[in-house]
Amino acid sequence: MRVLRSWLWLPILALLALGIARLRFDVEILNLLPEKLPAVKGLKFHQSAFSDSRELILTVSAPTPEAAESTARSLARVLETETNLVADVLWQPSWLENPALATELVASIWLNQPPEVFEALTNRLAPAHVTEVLKDSRERLATSLSPTELGIRGYDPFGLLDLPPSASAGAPVIGKGEEVFVAPDGKFRLVFIQSRYELTSYRDCQSWLSQMDRLITEAKNSGKLSRGSEIHYTGRPAFVTEISASMENDMAGSAGGTLAVIGILFWLTHRRLRPLLWLLLILLVVLAGTTAMGGLLLGKINVVSMGFASILLGLSEDFGIVIYQEARSHPQLNARDLRREVAPGIFWSAVTTAGAFAALNLSSLPGLGQLGSLVAIGIMLSAAVMLYGYLPPMLRLRRARDRVVGSEETAEHYLLFSSRPRLHSSVLWAITCVLLGVSLTVILQTGFRFDASPNVLRPKNSIAYATLEEIKQRFSRGTEPVWVLAPGKNETEVMERLVAVGALLAEAKSNHLINSYALPTSLWPQPEHQRANRHAATSIIQDRERLRKAAAEAGFTPQATLGLDSLCEHWQRALESTDVFWPSNRVSRWILGKVASRSTNGFLALGMVEPTSDPKSGQILGSEFASRLEQQGVLLSGWKLLGSDVFTTVLYELPRMMIPIFLLVSVSLWLAFRSVKEVLLSLATLAFSGLCLNAGMILLRWDWNLLNLMALPLLLGMGVDFSIHIQLAMRRYQGDLQAVRRSVGRALLLAGATTVAGFVSLTFSTSEGMASLGRVCALGIAIALIIAVYLMPVWWRFFILRSSPSSEP
Repeated sequence: MRVLRSWLWLPILALLALGIARLRFDVEILNLLPEKLPAVKGLKFHQSAFSDSRELILTVSAPTPEAAESTARSLARVLETETNLVADVLWQPSWLENPALATELVASIWLNQPPEVFEALTNRLAPAHVTEVLKDSRERLATSLSPTELGIRGYDPFGLLDLPPSASAGAPVIGKGEEVFVAPDGKFRLVFIQSRYELTSYRDCQSWLSQMDRLITEAKNSGKLSRGSEIHYTGRPAFVTEISASMENDMAGSAGGTLAVIGILFWLTHRRLRPLLWLLLILLVVLAGTTAMGGLLLGKINVVSMGFASILLGLSEDFGIVIYQEARSHPQLNARDLRREVAPGIFWSAVTTAGAFAALNLSSLPGLGQLGSLVAIGIMLSAAVMLYGYLPPMLRLRRARDRVVGSEETAEHYLLFSSRPRLHSSVLWAITCVLLGVSLTVILQTGFRFDASPNVLRPKNSIAYATLEEIKQRFSRGTEPVWVLAPGKNETEVMERLVAVGALLAEAKSNHLINSYALPTSLWPQPEHQRANRHAATSIIQDRERLRKAAAEAGFTPQATLGLDSLCEHWQRALESTDVFWPSNRVSRWILGKVASRSTNGFLALGMVEPTSDPKSGQILGSEFASRLEQQGVLLSGWKLLGSDVFTTVLYELPRMMIPIFLLVSVSLWLAFRSVKEVLLSLATLAFSGLCLNAGMILLRWDWNLLNLMALPLLLGMGVDFSIHIQLAMRRYQGDLQAVRRSVGRALLLAGATTVAGFVSLTFSTSEGMASLGRVCALGIAIALIIAVYLMPVWWRFFILRSSPSSEP
């Protein structure tokens, strides 16, 4: 039989190894949010269609515009040579160096214009007008001081690159173009780098970014980059690298910190080395087992659920401390009898706590649901391991010495109990009244504080995010943009939606609901216009030789007609194809990739809306205006809208989460006590703790947000543990306050302190949302613990013991 049990460990170990090997990090922040919300859908569409997973954005800031330009140019030259790592580098508009690169996109824009606009172009190139056009170009070349205009006009004397106002407004990049790369002061520039290979995992991002960092560091050290210039990173590779590194640090750092606090508190309280080492080993086993089970069941762990490690260690240690303290208080009991004493409290504590965390799956926030599942699994595993794995060896480790110490402490309990209990009780009743009065006064005068913004979803102390914010500030983007996403089965359907959206946005702008908007209507292919303009484009192609002669007669060199030749070649290619014309060269792909997406699932166009600075602007856009756009099949999305939408959803779902946990807590209390009065006392204690928590948050100026609201169901499930242990101990010691505090109370203070430490460690998380959740849970547990240990026994004596038939008069 012993051989069989030993062999059973092999498949268990194999499953654990498989679970850990299967574990992956999910670094996508949007996967933490409910998919059903239109704002989340839109952000996911935007991320998948328009955020290049291979694109890294470098920012270059320097004391002078010349230094910034020199650094950006040198940086591009250095990275362009690394062809095994870099596919493309853009530090300035490519068409400024080579205007031919822009002609394909210009040809496409002309074809997509209404027939009357294209007809105006053919009229301008007609024999009666072309001489005036060329004369005007010569005068502008003679008087202009702009290098850009001199370069473009010398390449295009016919003005074919001069798009009509309706088209250039939607495609400002075709004009000067530098505004995409250079801030208005010229001292801040952007460099876009595309990886040679796909960055499919966070390991790929880490490896590639580290090589980019090495190349840039070497260029700085060799003097290739201007001194005094600063270079920072942002973009998906930078975000993924930061988030994955922070997840690793959060799990190792918070778990390690919690274990250290557990060890220190246990040593200061008990001065027992071998039981401490045994407890720490068991906690590591529980953590490893939970992680492996999470890998088997979930596969991926997100940035929020990484907090499960420190939470689980703090909660699991509670069971071990209770067992150890009860063993010292009852040295005459063997393992079976001691297990019978402590098992009810541990069992019901595990059930209620695991139930509270499991109820997080009722939320539409997948990140919190995953956190709840991991902690719930770990809590149930911990209860079983502590009762059947930790308890017997612990008794064998310290059995002889604990018999004496336990007897001395038991005698001390009753000696202390005889010293002035009435005065002590009256003071505690006074504290109860003061806390109740202060809490109600603070809440009634100030009210609850809510923060519906999406800031808690963003990383804390993130260089990549700080760099992105600096880009917004330097490029004078005053408010967070809102994205308009128009999907469709084909180009025509998308264009129809863009036209309808344009009318709604124009109305919104005239009503001062938004500041401005930009839609890719001029860049988006329009099959009807392309077909209608085929005849006009053919006539220009046929007149190419005439136009060349006219340019030569006006004094232009053959180089001046290269723009005409290039446009005609692209139009010819478009006319020879029966498909809708989409420009496809390097520049066209880069520009269109920002506003247009094609895949086997359909087409998607991206527009941008700049809201007003009014704080209510986001609410207006996210409610009535968004519903009007949805009727057109268009999504309105953006971080500005996300916070209020998700916060409203969380508030709506909160009762759905609280009611099952409340029922679970009530049933657990009834099965633990079989007494209505004791159940009501526990619930009253939880309500009192909740009042104190809300008052404390108001005084500390903490806001409720869409993540720390989840502390309410958690505190309901975890806070009841203390009342279960205290009331069962009050029964065992027949109302002996000092005996309860010196045994179970002492154990709960140590256990609760480690639980608080577990949540406090979350405040150092790189996720602002997890940090806020950790703060609220730590404060709530500390309040519930102190109330349960010091105030609840007095209430129990008054409401339960006094009314008991067996109590003394």
